Amino acid sequence: MELKEILILTQVKGIGPAFFKKNRSRLICCDDCTNFIKEVNEEAITEYQVYEKVAERVLTDCKSLGIRPISCLSPEYPKMLLEINDPPAVLYIKGNETLLNKVIAIIGTRHSTPLGNKIAERLGEHFSQEYSICNGLVEGIDEHSIYFNGKITSKAIGIISGGLNYPQTCSKAHAKVIDDVLNAGGLIVSEYPPQQPEDKYSGSKASRIQAALSQGLILVQSGIDGGSKYTLATFSKLPRVLGVIHFPTSEEYQSEKFEANRVILSEQKDGIARFVGLKTTKKIELTSIIPIQGKADYDIFSSKINKITFQTSLF
Repeated sequence: MELKEILILTQVKGIGPAFFKKNRSRLICCDDCTNFIKEVNEEAITEYQVYEKVAERVLTDCKSLGIRPISCLSPEYPKMLLEINDPPAVLYIKGNETLLNKVIAIIGTRHSTPLGNKIAERLGEHFSQEYSICNGLVEGIDEHSIYFNGKITSKAIGIISGGLNYPQTCSKAHAKVIDDVLNAGGLIVSEYPPQQPEDKYSGSKASRIQAALSQGLILVQSGIDGGSKYTLATFSKLPRVLGVIHFPTSEEYQSEKFEANRVILSEQKDGIARFVGLKTTKKIELTSIIPIQGKADYDIFSSKINKITFQTSLF
């Protein structure tokens, strides 16, 4: 099925990301989207021409703005995204897509402390030598993990919660960071058509893409009610490596701003379940939970990721 037909299907009520994953094999073999519309929502077929015009406008916008849309049916679609329950039907990307080959997420609170900021910068500087650094590019820990030594890394991946016509769809502050990422040679990713503005729900949805694209994730700093729970909720259900900053000698670390870190490291999977809102730990599939205090732990974290990557490549 062509990309245009996929874009038409995304507009039909009752057809969402989970539908595309469940029916991916059928969709790959099918040239006509009308049968799927009739199957899910027969009345929607009357709006086909409207859906078609919207799809054509999206494709035109992508071409004019230098955005590459990738269908979930395409062999170029990131395979790691297909591991979650609801991968985006279409991924919109702008920038250096080779950065998707080896990725970790470095995340934490928007209301970061001096200690959290300093740690995020050290992590970003170290891990960007080997990995792309992925997060939502928002203020606080996200930004400090990609800006260090007075400049931005060339290996940043930003998952944004609006369309990739970001001067129009995102806040001015966010758009400035996105510009910096692209100008440095980084990559911006969205699941939304180019002209769709961000809203209060799209940020938490975008978090699942951060999680899915990352082989490892480091939680730098979060309170127990912090927004990092959305990314970790998805990541914890994948067989991947979690690192959690642990700095027990610091008085600042004992504050509520690091409470999620302490709970996860003391209670392990039970702590993760409490943080992300799971009733049980049955769905938590993490291979490792690693406390990170210094550079020796950085090496442990990397070795665990590389082991998983190697094992996966054998199949």
